[in-house]
Parts: sequence; structure tokens; C-alpha cells
Amino acid sequence: MLAELDATSRISGAVNGWWLWGPCAADWPASTDDRYTGPWDAETEVPILLIGTRHDPNTGYQNAVGSEKLLGNAVLLTHDGYGHLSFNDGSACIEAARTAYLVDLNVPEPGTVCEADKKPFFYD
Repeated sequence: MLAELDATSRISGAVNGWWLWGPCAADWPASTDDRYTGPWDAETEVPILLIGTRHDPNTGYQNAVGSEKLLGNAVLLTHDGYGHLSFNDGSACIEAARTAYLVDLNVPEPGTVCEADKKPFFYD
């Protein structure tokens, strides 16, 4: 598992694996046969909205592109912004799309790109 994470993100793949899952998984006392193991490309009735930030140092944009392909019925909305998570780098365009999805289950056109409202470090 750590090798897969490391191959996906050479900067933080294995580190995140050990940091996030290692401590709790090492002595976890439970197991189940009732966990979902796929398929991950099942067609959903409603498209899944993915939001990927182009310059996210922790979750690389290429992972969002790969997730869109893997999920099958998904639309990737590109946040041309910075930092980890689109919530942390405001974009009225992203918020409008997120609201349209959560309220009416409408996804934007494939290939839609939303700019961040401010430049990095808030300089104009």
C-alpha cells in the first residue's frame, strides 16, 4: 500500500500513509468481510462532481484527472488556484458550481476551469 501511495505522490505518498493510517491500523482489533472493494467504475444515476485544484501541494491535480476516469460517471471541475483544498482558496465560480450540484445535482460542462478570486499570497 505504501509503495502505491509513493508512486502516486513522490512528495507525500508514503509519508501520508504512515502518518494517517499507520498508527491506527497497527493494532486495529476489528475486521470485516462487509467492506466495499470495488468496482470503482460503477455507473451512478447522478454524475459525481470532483473538484481538483491545479496547484495543490498535497493532493496532485493528476490524481483528480485519474479519479474522473476511474469513476466513470464523474465531471472534474478544475480550480485554477493554489493551496490544499478549494475551500481554502476562494473562487466564486467554484462556489456557484458546488451549490448547483448540492442543491440541484447539476454538474458543470466537462472541461470547466474556475479561476481563484485572488492570486497567491493575495497580491494583485
